[in-house]
Amino acid sequence: MTRLTEHDVRRLSERLGEFEQSLRRVTGCGLLQIAAQAADAGPGAATRLAGAGLAVVPISAGQGFIPGFAECVAAILSHLGADAFVTPEPDMRGLQAAADGGAQAVFAADDQRFIALNLHSGACVDDDPATAAGFVAALAAAAGGLAGRPVLVLGLGPVGRAAVARLRHLDADVLAVERDQARSDAAAAAGLDFRLVTLDEGLASCRLVVDATPSPDLVDASWVTEQSVAAVPGLPSAFTAAAQAALGDRHIHEPLALGVAVMAVQVLA
Repeated sequence: MTRLTEHDVRRLSERLGEFEQSLRRVTGCGLLQIAAQAADAGPGAATRLAGAGLAVVPISAGQGFIPGFAECVAAILSHLGADAFVTPEPDMRGLQAAADGGAQAVFAADDQRFIALNLHSGACVDDDPATAAGFVAALAAAAGGLAGRPVLVLGLGPVGRAAVARLRHLDADVLAVERDQARSDAAAAAGLDFRLVTLDEGLASCRLVVDATPSPDLVDASWVTEQSVAAVPGLPSAFTAAAQAALGDRHIHEPLALGVAVMAVQVLA
């Protein structure tokens, strides 16, 4: 999980409505619809989220609080229809406050993990695979389906590996770029089905990309055609400013809301 900055969080909070409008223009679906598709959930997802008590617990471990992060997560959950709140105390006191306040689930993040935990069922959802599933679902909706189509994944860290698994679930033909041998070996050892390629080979073969790397400026505007779509959970984006401008709404990039939405749907399923 990329550690967000206060600037990232503030910008996301300010642009949540704008991101949803962009998502609708490119996919025809809203945030909750994409999350339901990513979670393989039926139409009941909206009903389960409506009015659900969801607590966000600030965590002080490691590098400490990211100012505004908990409030941003709560804002996303409220945007989806939940009755979301940030606990007034952090850490274990916050978890206790969430339980005492009747929360159905809690959301909490430290430097290593961002999870949602259902206090009733015990279901636990990790942000990394949830984020991967959300961006793959958005890519599939924007592209009109992925079955039999080549898709390039940039980076085989936790989100990238989860994206490969989800893409193969949708019958995409997956190519991947990863310069770290240990990560590509880990992906192969996990039984993931992909073909390792160079960046140039992958871009020449694919018009659809999932960017799960924190490396900027890997892809320039020369790659962009009318068929190009980029789903970008990576922060910063691997696409140059010119490439992002050429893609427009087809550059689906937002570091938190899609993952949180999928987490919410999954933890209440």
